[in-house]
Amino acid sequence: MSTPEPYYPEIDFATDAVPNLHEILDDLRSKSPVVPVLYHGSVARMITRFDELKAAMADDETFPSSAAYLRHSGPVMGKTIQCMGGAEHRRNRGLVSAAFRPRLMTEFVEAFLTPVAHELVDEMLEHATGEKPMADLVSDYTVRYAFTVIARLLDFPPTDFEQLKRWGDGLIDFPWNPESAEAASQEFTEYLDPIIAERREHPGEDLISSLATVEVEGERLRDEEIFSFLRLLFPAGADTTYRGLGSMFFAALGHREVWEGVHKEPELIPAVVQESLRWEGPTALLPRFAPKDVTWGGEEIPAGSEVLFAITSANRDSSTFANPDRFDPWRSEREFLTFGHGLHFCLGSHLARREMEVSLRVLSERLPNLELAPDAEVGIQGTVLRGPITLPVQLNQT
Repeated sequence: MSTPEPYYPEIDFATDAVPNLHEILDDLRSKSPVVPVLYHGSVARMITRFDELKAAMADDETFPSSAAYLRHSGPVMGKTIQCMGGAEHRRNRGLVSAAFRPRLMTEFVEAFLTPVAHELVDEMLEHATGEKPMADLVSDYTVRYAFTVIARLLDFPPTDFEQLKRWGDGLIDFPWNPESAEAASQEFTEYLDPIIAERREHPGEDLISSLATVEVEGERLRDEEIFSFLRLLFPAGADTTYRGLGSMFFAALGHREVWEGVHKEPELIPAVVQESLRWEGPTALLPRFAPKDVTWGGEEIPAGSEVLFAITSANRDSSTFANPDRFDPWRSEREFLTFGHGLHFCLGSHLARREMEVSLRVLSERLPNLELAPDAEVGIQGTVLRGPITLPVQLNQT
């Protein structure tokens, strides 16, 4: 089977900035549910449409998560649950799911989600000066909120914020920057080692304690299984969350009827979070791998092909969503693929939603007149992971 010529051969979807990403994805989606594109210099097959992508996510035999993650994150994160299939995946997911017990989420986590949001708003107001005080919601809030929450969930000892961020950024920098990623993995593992040992002996209410002591049918997680899970959870929980938070604020503040609606009717908040996750989720492209020849969406995908789950394309498929490019919390369609579908549905989806809901509620209450800075050139960037890298705002307390 010959390799087809990629569409948009001037674009490498792994490495290039693509400011008009949605315009290009709209075009690709109109051509076929599966299209050839460049990814890391080679031709990959991108699944562009909602129905075909939902079915692909549910078919872990045809597009096994394990094959992709062993290639793209295994060298840094180790053998995470994303790298497993069959009985091994069921065992590890069962143990990890038990560690994410409802009491941990409803009592331990909920206790600090709102206070952390208020602390960061207080800091923004304290540091803002001048007649028109300004802040950057990315550097001053979304990044700090996401990393602070995940650090408290794991009950890390006091650790320099910049160090935590360096590890979080580094762990997802493979294969783009392998040396940095491998160094972050080694340092983070050395940091975790004594913490896990201590929590096993003296467990608390945090997630590491739960992972170190959880038992299901006589089975427990081994140290390396905990290391691997935390090397996956820490950057995923922090990085994707701050990107999702940034995109949500960009959307809500850019649509004043939404921001004002949230302030007047807080019960709208879950719908705004839901729509922001559809409209601009933090993971735009998710790499997979096809170990066998397969025909998908009427297109042939040969064995050994890189496959891209184009989540951000499927979430704007006009055959599933009316006026898909419009940010509309009042829309009737509620299904989206941002957290995946099937066997590998995101374990942290509930926490991510709660972080977004709490943040939107606290900022709309504390800063109802918050607005994007006039003339600020802001937007959502990235092809694999997406979000605004800066979000300058006027605090406008009065």
